[in-house]
Amino acid sequence: MSEVVAVSEAVSLAFHGMGLLASGERRSAKEMAEAVNVSEAHLAKVFQRLVREGLVHSTRGPKGGFELAKNPEEITLFDIYTVIEGVPKGDYCLLHREECPFVRCVFGAMLGKLTREFVEYLKATTLADLQRGETK
Repeated sequence: MSEVVAVSEAVSLAFHGMGLLASGERRSAKEMAEAVNVSEAHLAKVFQRLVREGLVHSTRGPKGGFELAKNPEEITLFDIYTVIEGVPKGDYCLLHREECPFVRCVFGAMLGKLTREFVEYLKATTLADLQRGETK
């Protein structure tokens, strides 16, 4: 995320797939893709990134699949988000300028506020919270 609240398809796949894994069961990319009605190839590609960053373990073979590398209480949505999108920069100008051409940004402080609230939510919400249905 470079400047404004954004949830890409890859982040959505990561959130939903990781939410499915929070049950503690190993699941294949095919099973997860079918559960959330998305492309298996795209989901598998996203999950390989999560494997490389140590959030997920992958096992090959007929009984293989993905499983969490940590307890659901230890993985926040922010952890997942940063693997896919990187750490938010805090730059809220849609024009990517240091100085606004107007006296004041057309969005005022709203973009910064929304982004901060979004990041706070991601940091405060774990996979265990999703599993229990306790989103804030």
